[in-house]
Amino acid sequence: MNKRKYAILFYIAVNIIIIAVIGLLDPNLKDIGHAFNALKPYWLAGAAGCMLMFWVMDSLILRYLLAAIFKPWHFKGCMEVALIGQYYNAVTPFASGGQPAQVYYMSRFGIPAGYSTSVLIIKYLIYQVVLSIFCAIAFICKADLIFSYPPVVVWISLIGFVINAGAVFLIYFLSLNRGFIKKAVLAVLKFFHRVRIVKDLEKWKARLEEAVEDFHGSLCIFRGNYKAMAVAAALTAVQLIFYFSVIFFIYRAFGLKDRAWVDMVFVQSFLYLAVSYFPAPGAMGASEGGFYLFFQRFFPGHLIFVTMILWRFITYYLNIIVGALVVLARGIKDLSTT
Repeated sequence: MNKRKYAILFYIAVNIIIIAVIGLLDPNLKDIGHAFNALKPYWLAGAAGCMLMFWVMDSLILRYLLAAIFKPWHFKGCMEVALIGQYYNAVTPFASGGQPAQVYYMSRFGIPAGYSTSVLIIKYLIYQVVLSIFCAIAFICKADLIFSYPPVVVWISLIGFVINAGAVFLIYFLSLNRGFIKKAVLAVLKFFHRVRIVKDLEKWKARLEEAVEDFHGSLCIFRGNYKAMAVAAALTAVQLIFYFSVIFFIYRAFGLKDRAWVDMVFVQSFLYLAVSYFPAPGAMGASEGGFYLFFQRFFPGHLIFVTMILWRFITYYLNIIVGALVVLARGIKDLSTT
């Protein structure tokens, strides 16, 4: 087992320990069995269905963007790449491993790195813009709810909003600056050449030129396609709604009915924004603690810990489990064809 696999197992173990510690500190832990028994399976299945639709929308967005700037690609391949990205995002700090893994797998499926990179950057930018719009709407429409939280919660969310919006503008600027990209990647190649990771520097420089041209060209094509931008943004909004709705289905699974779906969706969007830049894989620790801060007013004290476990399993651990199965299946398939 290599170091990367040990690291993944370590991160998962730490996350489980954090959840266990939170549970032991919860005075209502003794009621956990009763809380699980009270669950309504069809509402819980709806929560899992929301996560499934989140993956489906992820693959549809990827497929749509590929068709817009490169060529149409089959849904099965897009779903495989989407789940691989979700898996590596879940097990790497800052969710930084998903896009490089997706570029690698897409290149193996015959999609040039320049096109796949531009598709993923466009997808990321649209995702962040739509997320920022979600939170802006929440500030406008649900200001009383948002500002009823302790000031530290509001400030953490606002900082996450500013970081998110700033990252969008920074990445957009860098992605359009062809000269800067060439210099940056060339510097990395030269470093790898000096440490003997890259042997044939000229061959890799030629590949770099081709990839950067594909990347820049595809960005220019998409930048003028306002219809494609609008469609991708609409698909992304639907994707986020499915993800943010998981908690509402869990809420209803306990037979609770008093709180509105829209309130829970907006609060979930703020939780997502507040913890998304926490450096640990899966924002471990911040996600669990943030859940208590944001949702303790929605759930009775004897249900909050069980709710957090279910929410964390569906929105985080399912990404790891299903994504790992896809990565394993792809590895076995590759071995059988070599």
